Amino acid sequence: MNDNAESFSIPAEIKQEAQEATLLLLPAKSKRVYEKEMVEFDNWRKKRGLGEGAITEEVLLAYFFNMEKHFAASSMWTKYSMLKSMLKVHKGCHISKYVESRKYKTKAKILERNQIEEFLKKAPDVEYLQVKVALILGVAGACRCNELTFLDISDVQDKGSYLYVLIPDTKTNISRSFTVIEEAFSVNAVEMCRKYISLRPKATSRRFFLR
Repeated sequence: MNDNAESFSIPAEIKQEAQEATLLLLPAKSKRVYEKEMVEFDNWRKKRGLGEGAITEEVLLAYFFNMEKHFAASSMWTKYSMLKSMLKVHKGCHISKYVESRKYKTKAKILERNQIEEFLKKAPDVEYLQVKVALILGVAGACRCNELTFLDISDVQDKGSYLYVLIPDTKTNISRSFTVIEEAFSVNAVEMCRKYISLRPKATSRRFFLR
């Protein structure tokens, strides 16, 4: 049985259909950005005379090392993630198995829970109220930056003892929702959000968070 499976040849048209299906897994709204990242990597390889099959751990390390000179750690994580997806789709290359290049997955700084709590309690509202509320919603709903950026005023509903938050347009184009309760943090998260809403200029924009 195993011998037959190993000797079985997959028709070219099946491989093509599988690749097209895999392309659909890429976030539709970000596809152009993903493709740009792949073009940049291909151009970098061509400038150095590297062939089509030259996608090794050493090549990737050299590429990321070069990029690291020009981009912040958070940007490096994004670039690694996009290139990983594109190489998997277009080249069938799984770079996550490369131990050394995986370091770029974790270079972005992550706030610990105690740091979040300390910021919410000690940072002055007059300067950081919007940041605090963005942090509360981001943590409570595991939100992406673009989800918070495009959040509408009507998407945040005050239900009394909790807030109901609707995320209508996500990376997968599937609506989802979450709640924020008073006891979610060491501060009263609901009251802090209410304070932000009450102080927020009413007629400037429909966006919940102002730039």
